Amino acid sequence: MEEKKKKKKGGNRITRELIRKRAEHNESIISTLEELSLHQEEISKIDPILGSSCRKIKILYLQNNIISKIENLHHMKDLEYLNVALNNIRKIEGLGSCEFLNKLDLTCNFIDVDELETSIAHLKDREHLRELYMIGNPAQNEWDGFQNYIIHQLPQLQRLDGHEISLTMRIMAKKQAGFLCLQLRELAEKKRIENAAKTPLDPSTIDTDASAPYTPEVRTAMYEEMAEQKDEEIQRKIAMQPRERDYADEQKKAISDIRSKEEKDAQKIMQCNQGNWTFHFDEDKKPGYIILEVHVQRHLDSSLIDLDVHPNYLSIIIKSKTLRLKLPYEVKASESFAQRSKASGFLVVNMPKVDPDGPAIFSKANRQLTSPHPTKSGLDLVPRTTTTTTTTQVKQAKENNNPRVIRKKAKPSLASVLLTDANLSDEEDQQSNPTGITQCGMTAIRTTALNKSQSATLAAAADQ
Repeated sequence: MEEKKKKKKGGNRITRELIRKRAEHNESIISTLEELSLHQEEISKIDPILGSSCRKIKILYLQNNIISKIENLHHMKDLEYLNVALNNIRKIEGLGSCEFLNKLDLTCNFIDVDELETSIAHLKDREHLRELYMIGNPAQNEWDGFQNYIIHQLPQLQRLDGHEISLTMRIMAKKQAGFLCLQLRELAEKKRIENAAKTPLDPSTIDTDASAPYTPEVRTAMYEEMAEQKDEEIQRKIAMQPRERDYADEQKKAISDIRSKEEKDAQKIMQCNQGNWTFHFDEDKKPGYIILEVHVQRHLDSSLIDLDVHPNYLSIIIKSKTLRLKLPYEVKASESFAQRSKASGFLVVNMPKVDPDGPAIFSKANRQLTSPHPTKSGLDLVPRTTTTTTTTQVKQAKENNNPRVIRKKAKPSLASVLLTDANLSDEEDQQSNPTGITQCGMTAIRTTALNKSQSATLAAAADQ
């Protein structure tokens, strides 16, 4: 706790990171910033980086901090409005280069009669100054001649503490000018003697409760405590946030584990699609090659993709998730290559076949939409047995008024969904596909046609 207090001693500082954070409305560009708000940041000092980095500033908000001195603004020649209300300022200074200063807000600071004459004299050369706010300062609260003195000393002013200065007020101030100057100097001398007799406060003994006096030292201690509590709250929120994932490290570990496991179980390679990636094979684009296209995200970093091609299967690790597919025939692994599509970002793997003249299972004539869930047992997937009735049989049953022949709407299985034409007759089916296998992407669907004995039995039933 002591280390934290020591760290927060004196409040926060103005840094380039803080300025950039508060410059979001200007796309975080500091050099062209014209308006900046740094209020309620527990700032104790105007650091030189503010003036040197933000030379185009016209409006600067520094209210509700613990700034004790106006300084390091000599680069801000375009400054028109400065708000340093609710700070610990005892004297107006540091505005000599702000030629175009139009409005100055010093509400609720600590400018007393001992520094009032010097402070107002510093503003005489600010020819463009039109508005001044000093309400809540000790000099304004304790001296009745405060308003008339400022009106006379700063004739360029048009508004003081939010009130327009009339001609009558200027005439009254001019009449009292000599007396007010003498009175101010007497009050200033008494205040200096009074301050010299006071015992300096020990920061460690300052109490910040409601009964504590309103002094710069008490405000500083209170704001330091607030800054410490705010920092603890920020650290608590950071600790509660989920940790950022290191995808590169996860990918590296996954590659090492999966590849070593594949080497050990080379004879028991099982297909899997952990990321549910959509993919399909093609043999028409490049004769003699099997081309695999995996639909990965367009903006996925290629460093998160690892490809390993074997003669009978290939394994792809994408963001620590595996896509492993068996190949229907042997390919030349050493001559295979992969690339990313510039348009879609898809991963395209080109694998030359060992037998380029062999049958093309994935040709356009046989290929359908690829199932994103390959089977674990291999390429062949045996569909569920379902009872169906052909269209011809239904028509015959209606003609014969035979109630025993009913068309059943069986729940469509994977095989029935993927078939190109479920209503082919036995002869048409045998002519178009003598093997009885309809190829659909990576999944070979073995269909079962009605045999002649089943057809004869159904025909006999229809005749009865």
